[in-house]
Formats: sequence, C-alpha cells, structure tokens
Amino acid sequence: MVNQQQHNENHFDNAALQYDQVFTLSSIGLFQRARVYHWLEKSGIFKSPRKVLEINCGTGYDAQKLTEMGHSVVATDASDKMIEVAKAARSKDLQFIQLDFGQVDASGMVEKNEVLFSNFGGLNCISGDHLKKFLSSISEQQKKGDHLALVLIPKVCMWESKYFFLRFEWSKVFRRNTKKPLNVNVDGTMVPTWYHSPKEVKTMLGKNYKVLLTKPVAFSLPPSYMEPLFKRWPNALKFLNKLEQVFGQVSLLSAWSDHYIIVAEKVQWE
Repeated sequence: MVNQQQHNENHFDNAALQYDQVFTLSSIGLFQRARVYHWLEKSGIFKSPRKVLEINCGTGYDAQKLTEMGHSVVATDASDKMIEVAKAARSKDLQFIQLDFGQVDASGMVEKNEVLFSNFGGLNCISGDHLKKFLSSISEQQKKGDHLALVLIPKVCMWESKYFFLRFEWSKVFRRNTKKPLNVNVDGTMVPTWYHSPKEVKTMLGKNYKVLLTKPVAFSLPPSYMEPLFKRWPNALKFLNKLEQVFGQVSLLSAWSDHYIIVAEKVQWE
C-alpha cells in the first residue's frame, strides 16, 4: 500500500500549484463542494466542535473551512508539494503534515481524533483491496461514536457516460466500471485511479460502522473537466445546480454521480 501511494504522491506534486485554479475555485468545483458541506451538515456529525483528521487534504481548502466552523483539524497529504501550497495559502494556525496512506493508521493520530475526513476522491488513489485493509485498520482505532466522512468516485457517472457517447468515444462510456486502475488527467498529469461503488464501501465497513447517509455529489452537476464548456453557459450550470438540489436527495443515485458522500458512525457489536 505504501508503494502505491508514494507512486501517486509524485503525480499530485505536479498538480499542486494549479489545483485550486483548475478545480477548487472553479464554478463546478465550488458547486460540488457546497453539496458536500450540505450533506455534512445534514448528517449531524459537526453539530458540536470535533477533532478532525483529514487525509488527502490537497491545498487545505477544507481544513481552513472546517477550522472556521469551529473544529480542530489536523490535515495530511502524501504530496510534499500539496502541503507546501497549503501552508502558504491557508491560516498559519493550521497544522499540515506530509503523510501517506501507509503511515496514517500507524501514526497514532486516528485515535486522537473523532472524525476521519477525506474529500473528492482521495481514497480513489488506492485499489479496492488496499481500501478494505485501510478501513479495517481505521475501525480498530476509532472509538464508539467516532465518524468517517468520505467523498469517493463511483464506478458509473451518468454525465460522463453521456458526454463520451455524444463524442462517439464509446469505449469510454463506462470506463470507470473496472477493477483496474484508470489513468485520469489531473491538471495535465495522468493519475492512476480506482473506482469504488457505494455498495462496495458499505460492505467494507461491515458491522463496524452504522452508515448515517449515502448521497450523490454531482448527479446533475457535470464533472469538473467540463469547466471550459460551462464557462460559455454559466446560466446552464446554475440551472443544473438547482436540479442537483432535487435529485441529490436520492440516495440510490450515489452510484451514478460524479462523486458521492458516505458518512458512518463507529459502533460496538457484541
């Protein structure tokens, strides 16, 4: 698992400097992130101040936002460059640590925090087998009442399938639906990516967790790589965002969206 994550680390080093411009602060990125925070609020896990361990923090946008909401955040990422950008761009009071997947469960930080948070497909940088082992290790360290809040990329995206179909790129229509890694363009860098369906992740969590909600993030909204297209039609994107507020309520559509969020609570079983 360590080697796989270190391999991806170098890819995100290359994307770090332009990541906020390309995704975080893009119109589609902001709309998608708003949906994530909508469901975090609805889940109720942040009603009171919590200690949060964020993995795959990227440039630290979420760490900053959660801190402003009154939570205590330790933010980690495998990429040195992402951490450098985060330290430069965010509050000096925030704690950013370079840490890959192979170190998180052995770091002792899981036990010290109450919520493990990963946004926008960070956990898609590892295979299903590695994800299962990772979640199993985390469950051994979290206490009853602790939470997971994970935003992942499913195996099918309706927007993407329609996009490639209309472009006559039929071999890509269901390109996500594979157990093999798919090279995805992240700001000009090809990043090996694995896709995990909501059903698969729930199975991995098993009886160790009670799933509080599973909701689509961008079923009606398009994937972020369509930002150049929708810059020409900003009103269309606003309309799609309104549709998202309707169709985004339907949990079953999580398996067909660009991303989905799953929030789960650690429980004890006899």
